[in-house]
Amino acid sequence: MNIDKIGEVVLITVGQRFDAVVAPKFKNEVKALVESSFVKFVVDMAQCKLIDSSGCGALVACLRIVEKNQGDIKIARPSPQARDLFELTRLHRILEMFDDLDSAIQSYA
Repeated sequence: MNIDKIGEVVLITVGQRFDAVVAPKFKNEVKALVESSFVKFVVDMAQCKLIDSSGCGALVACLRIVEKNQGDIKIARPSPQARDLFELTRLHRILEMFDDLDSAIQSYA
């Protein structure tokens, strides 16, 4: 997992797996960033080959925290497996998805 700041937007690039090992780290990072007044997040999932229920749970938990602070989490470049899982679990209805990184970042403008 890699974290970059582009203006007010925090870009979190997820590695090949977003599972029970990565999910707690993701939640801790987002919580710390929200405490530092960052509330605009883009999660780049281009490299993510596997996301499981722990990864989905982490996204939902973080979305709640971010929304309480008038922010949002958006998904950029979801892998086919991630997109299928988001549609199966209906997360695509609460997490806005973008096919490219620039569009996701620009959506906050």
